[in-house]
Amino acid sequence: MSRARSRRKLQVIGSLIVLLLMALAIGCNGFFVDPTLTGMSVQTLQSTNLVNVGNTVQLQATGTFDDGSTKNFTGKATWSVTSNSDFVSVNASGLVTALKVSPAGTTATVQAAAQSSSGSVVSGSANITLGQSSSGALTLTSSPVSPISLATTPANSTITFTATLSGTDKTASTTFTSSNPSIISITSGASGIVVGATGQVTITGTDTTDNASGTLTITVTQ
Repeated sequence: MSRARSRRKLQVIGSLIVLLLMALAIGCNGFFVDPTLTGMSVQTLQSTNLVNVGNTVQLQATGTFDDGSTKNFTGKATWSVTSNSDFVSVNASGLVTALKVSPAGTTATVQAAAQSSSGSVVSGSANITLGQSSSGALTLTSSPVSPISLATTPANSTITFTATLSGTDKTASTTFTSSNPSIISITSGASGIVVGATGQVTITGTDTTDNASGTLTITVTQ
């Protein structure tokens, strides 16, 4: 009887162990299911306005799961440029590099995407602005500089102009006009002549490729 009881006891213990293992298996699969990726956002702590060719900005991708948790996906996401890909490039780590900055104000969209456990693709994006903003002002200079004396710079002398935008020379793409051609007349391109009349004249430069303009006031004296 003692041997039979021992056998039954072992059978009961064995059954309990099997039930416990089954419960653990069900628990791992039923109560601790991995969360599903449901959203993706792209952000940066740096400026997303790249002014010059070669400027860079590091983007970060953050995944959001259905349990409310988040995870850094910067090195795991697939990065791509979805609009104006000739203006910027992005590497596998989310580093964006400016390739073109003109026309200024152009926006390129960079996307980070990853596949969720449900099989769907989740993505997020950020916009990168290239070049000086549309409100940027040209800086105009002249040679000779103001004030100009007709005693040292006689009538019909040549005057030349330069235009820069955030330190970049924009003279070749800038159109110059004079508010008073009897004082200074624009002849061609960035050149003009000191006609011979005295007074104050405003030179305006407009760079249509960057949607920027600027003015320069010049005084001509005897």
